[in-house]
Amino acid sequence: MDRDSRNSKTHPKDIVELTRVQPIEAEVIAARLRASGIAATVGADSVYPSVTVADGVPVFVSAEDAPRALELLEGDDQPH
Repeated sequence: MDRDSRNSKTHPKDIVELTRVQPIEAEVIAARLRASGIAATVGADSVYPSVTVADGVPVFVSAEDAPRALELLEGDDQPH
């Protein structure tokens, strides 16, 4: 298998950015994902607070868990 064909496939350990939100919301989302058995990590704030407010911080999950994580987040948007 050549290098290009290996890189074109998603490896279960590949990490993807699931969403980008404000820091507190990112922590809540990551905690909810972890409680559901999905490993999630919150990216670092910018050293410039105005950039963090403007851009938010990322929430990362494995590429393998991303579809399930998105389903959980979309379910949060539904009225209870």
